[in-house]
Amino acid sequence: MKKWLKAALFLLPLLLFIGWVNWYVDSYALLRVTYDEIAAQMAAGKNVEGLEDSDYNDRNLLAARIKAMDEAPQVMVLGSSRVYTFEHTMFGTDSFYNAGLSEATVYDLLAVTGIMAVEEKLPATVVIGVDAFLFNKSHDNEKWKELESYANYMSLTLDGKLSPELANPHKDTCRAFSKALSLDYFRYNVTLLPDRKRFVVNYTDEWVTEGYLKHSDGSVSYQRELREVNPADVEAMTRQAMEEHVVYRMTDYEEIDKRHFSRLSELIDYFQDAGVEVILYLPPYSPMMYNYIESEEAFRITLEVEEKVKALAAEKGLSLYGSYDPAGCGLEMTDLCDVYHVKTEKTADTYYSVK
Repeated sequence: MKKWLKAALFLLPLLLFIGWVNWYVDSYALLRVTYDEIAAQMAAGKNVEGLEDSDYNDRNLLAARIKAMDEAPQVMVLGSSRVYTFEHTMFGTDSFYNAGLSEATVYDLLAVTGIMAVEEKLPATVVIGVDAFLFNKSHDNEKWKELESYANYMSLTLDGKLSPELANPHKDTCRAFSKALSLDYFRYNVTLLPDRKRFVVNYTDEWVTEGYLKHSDGSVSYQRELREVNPADVEAMTRQAMEEHVVYRMTDYEEIDKRHFSRLSELIDYFQDAGVEVILYLPPYSPMMYNYIESEEAFRITLEVEEKVKALAAEKGLSLYGSYDPAGCGLEMTDLCDVYHVKTEKTADTYYSVK
């Protein structure tokens, strides 16, 4: 009996420490705060601070946020971080949500559409940001696998192969008490303690703050240092990328991947068949970067992508907005907060009708 008591007395402090670390750090938002709770606050009109510092999972938050909607918004924007600054004010409606995702791929477009379909939240209008790298198979990533069940659901739907047993994909974004004493979770959380990193968010009615802010409509306000960046620094970063012969996710890009492009076309058909208006948007490069793209054979595929997207829009009777060429919106280097992202105040100018 004494042995069991001694063992219990030894283990109890250890278990308490594991539980405390997991609860306090909670790096994946599973215990102290959850994506469902954040989504509920956003649905109530609150903007969220601290997500970027917490290394949040934007795909988990998006799944929770769409599920938390009372009804489908009138307008939704899909795409990469280059559509993050699209706000409801650009479309003259509060019934809007920006579903942009970091480093988005074609698989992310499938996944987000899958969530909307399963939750019956297809909007009246969907704006799809079509980056040139979207069809570069060499630079796909696996972030979309956070929403893999929805991506697979949509793929099977487009292929006409969806079966009843696969018709109810799910992403769990609620509290997971089973992780409280998880040793795997503890091993990661404890590594963050020395740097005092933990998952912490605050809610505010302010539309702009000092830090990175996720708005209730899904759009983003960048931190002050990006909003007020010195244009000379942006030029220096762009020049360095050019000297290193790097255009984001455009290296090793020998041809437009036919399967990826076909998937976009099939998604458009799916939306149109459901009565959703589809608008395609081409986000511009900076003047320096676009001139470099035009001058380098390895990156001229960007121009091919634009022509192919224009042809797709014409074929399907879609509205097309924007261009990779910054001349059409008068974009200048002072309008960028880094090499590839346009400042909020200039974003609306990049969204101009081409046809």
